Amino acid sequence: MTLHTEKNTVQILSLLEQEKIMDQWLFERLEQLLPLLMKKHNVEMWITIGKEYNEDPIGKTFFPSAIDSSRRLTIFAFVKENHSDKINRYVISSNKTFEPFYSCYPLQVNEDPFDGLMRLIEKFNPESIAVNSSLHYAFCDGLSHSNYEKLQKVLGTQHAEKLVSSENIAIDWLQTRTESELHWYRKLEGITKEIVKQTFTNELVIPHKTSTQDLVRWIRQHVTDLGLKTSFYPTVDIQRQDGSSDRLEGVILPGDIIHLDFGIEYLGLCTDTQQLAYVLKENEIEPPKGLRNALNTANEFEDLFFKESKEGMSGNEIFLNVLTKAEQNQMDAMLYSHPIGYFCHGAGPIIGLYDKQEYIPIRGELRMENNTCYALEFNIRHFIPEWNKAVPIYLEETVCFKEGKMQFFTGRQTDFYLIKPEW
Repeated sequence: MTLHTEKNTVQILSLLEQEKIMDQWLFERLEQLLPLLMKKHNVEMWITIGKEYNEDPIGKTFFPSAIDSSRRLTIFAFVKENHSDKINRYVISSNKTFEPFYSCYPLQVNEDPFDGLMRLIEKFNPESIAVNSSLHYAFCDGLSHSNYEKLQKVLGTQHAEKLVSSENIAIDWLQTRTESELHWYRKLEGITKEIVKQTFTNELVIPHKTSTQDLVRWIRQHVTDLGLKTSFYPTVDIQRQDGSSDRLEGVILPGDIIHLDFGIEYLGLCTDTQQLAYVLKENEIEPPKGLRNALNTANEFEDLFFKESKEGMSGNEIFLNVLTKAEQNQMDAMLYSHPIGYFCHGAGPIIGLYDKQEYIPIRGELRMENNTCYALEFNIRHFIPEWNKAVPIYLEETVCFKEGKMQFFTGRQTDFYLIKPEW
């Protein structure tokens, strides 16, 4: 089934305007955030090495808009001055368009890039050299084995012993948002919600005819037509009064809850949201009271999450505190929230996992920091008298932790979107 709509109130910047904004963000991050992070984590030198078609995930966040690959090999070297807090930003690359974001470190005639890097290291002689190698975080593990071997060989015994994992500074680089980025994140979330609103319409959802897969196809095409990308493959499923499982797929019927899990990637940042619609039955003007009460309970759970999220707490502490309070309030809840930013499942503290409602080693031990963003993802199971069974209510909002408290970007869902069939 092919779905059509004439609605298009989403306004997307031109490519030139997008690149201008992202370049401003990058320069601001390099000038202001990078020195703070290197000082915070006592990093004297941070090296990132990428190869064309095998890019380092962190290296890609260093690219200005005019750069789309490492062109055989690119080496970023951030190094602290010996007698000041100044950070020198060097790049070893054949591509000169890295300037003015970085200083292109000149290679001698026929000099190998790794030999040029060695000269740079000898010039500053740092006590430690952070590289992107990590056992626990995929986005902090971008240094390939071959490049690691080359680096060790050129460093020799004297300097190879200085190599340490960059994962602490790398996590902070990835998870920390500037004020400019947070300002625009609100617009990203607004665009995401507008696309959701365009999806949950009488025009697109025709009971007994439209399927969950029809909506998935429409969303993916619509996002592509807007010049955007989805941050992951969207899903649409159904909660139904006489359903055989919690999440069904297939043709949508009156009385169904439609559950959409969807996000976009725009300006280099990701969103992730889950929203709900209800398909009215004949003679209904609103969802059953039991469903409305269930959504209210889900909102109360969000309030608990906001109240219990405090600066310096670990993801595990927040997870355990929230579920303890939920149980005390007779809520049957699951919590599986994750950081979000450059990546949909981003760097930062994990707050529960869907398949592990328990203490999460390593990733759950990271602490809540200001100017970070999260996908508040959870479900509550609520008894619906009209259905004579307990039903899961799945919700997710992209939120930020700022000034010591959790905040919504665009508010939250407090009512079902309504699909009103023509009888």
